[in-house]
Amino acid sequence: MLDVSTAPDLHLLLAPGDQAQFVALCDWTTRTGRVEASWLYVVLHRRHGDWTHAYRVVPDRRPGHLAIFLERAEPGDRREALAGWLRDHATLADGRR
Repeated sequence: MLDVSTAPDLHLLLAPGDQAQFVALCDWTTRTGRVEASWLYVVLHRRHGDWTHAYRVVPDRRPGHLAIFLERAEPGDRREALAGWLRDHATLADGRR
């Protein structure tokens, strides 16, 4: 079960100047058909030129650990576009698609 009382710690994912934006808490269907409760984020990375990444964060099999999946990446500041892409590909926690 996803513990939503605390947002995930993304410090290992972020360098100085990077910006993370929460998109949604959802049920995400993986490529294998498994449904995983997930936090969705877009991150603008600036270290090697601007790149925007769409991430999915899920509880790992090891208690207290998280797994982070890079779902999509695009050059430049594409936060709005990738946030929309994440929303389009997620079933939100309240059952909306």
